[in-house]
Amino acid sequence: MKVKRVKIGVRPPGTIFDEATEVLQQLESGKQVRAQSEWLYFPDVQEMGKVLTPRRLELLKTIHDQRPDSIRALATVAGRNVKNVADDLSLLVSLGLVEMESGVSRKKAPRVGY
Repeated sequence: MKVKRVKIGVRPPGTIFDEATEVLQQLESGKQVRAQSEWLYFPDVQEMGKVLTPRRLELLKTIHDQRPDSIRALATVAGRNVKNVADDLSLLVSLGLVEMESGVSRKKAPRVGY
């Protein structure tokens, strides 16, 4: 897995269009535009707190530190119910914060590249 940097921030809805317009203007004027690293934006701090809960952040840290070979192994290390861990992983995968890697005997191993 390639190591990546993910930046997480708060941006009001609609500001992404302002940024896209600015990039297009730079391109049209012949200026070089630096590639952006991966960003994950939330409309406000409350929404970010709803998604990136302390338990989900702990899962990210555990995946990074322990490199569990399955969802069940992650749940065991985290001391949590397998179904709840699987649900949280599903959300984290959809946000691009976790990738699932084929493991031993058809198990999926959660991985983070940061």
